[in-house]
Amino acid sequence: MTWLVIVAAVALFAAPLASALPPAEAVAEIVQTLAEQTRVPNLVSGVILYTRLFDTITEVVVFTLAALGVRYLLAVEPARREIRVLDDPPSRVLCELGATISALIAVELALRGHLTPGGGFAAGVAGGTGVGLMLISGGANRAETLYRRYRADLLEKLAVLGFIVAALLLLIGMELPTGAFGSLLSGGWIPLLNGLVALKVTLGSWAMVQLFVRYRGVL
Repeated sequence: MTWLVIVAAVALFAAPLASALPPAEAVAEIVQTLAEQTRVPNLVSGVILYTRLFDTITEVVVFTLAALGVRYLLAVEPARREIRVLDDPPSRVLCELGATISALIAVELALRGHLTPGGGFAAGVAGGTGVGLMLISGGANRAETLYRRYRADLLEKLAVLGFIVAALLLLIGMELPTGAFGSLLSGGWIPLLNGLVALKVTLGSWAMVQLFVRYRGVL
């Protein structure tokens, strides 16, 4: 049975290699059409936040439901009195440095995700990684204080609502000025949607990771 599974896996992997790639002229025409429609150089962001925006709305809603599910499941567990963190000073310094770098990368990906490789989801992952590194390096109490002080839970909900409203305005045909192609203020709604997704994913990841630390004592 094992060899049959291996053969099927190899065949499934090799099947795409047997198909010829489409002609370069056809691909160039598709790329040109997408660039004209989205008015952004990063066609991945254009596809996610323009041509298949309805799917992206669903993805944001699913991520929100996942965060709510984690909060619901862990709320019945007792909070841990002791949280395991790194006690090696060099490792803690490296984690704090990595958290700072991840935060800067998240801002870059959110602001310029429609021009270069990146975007809202990538920025959110980078932001969530920075939060996770901060928590395991001994900043759990500080992170929770900041989360409550700046009402990050409320900001997360506002980011979701803002994204849905902006996406619906785009879907009904309300366009923003596209600006000069390749400039920072270009692409109409796409930069704004990128920023809202980045904020939502970062804060949602922060909430989930923080709950795991509080109720499980470790990531």
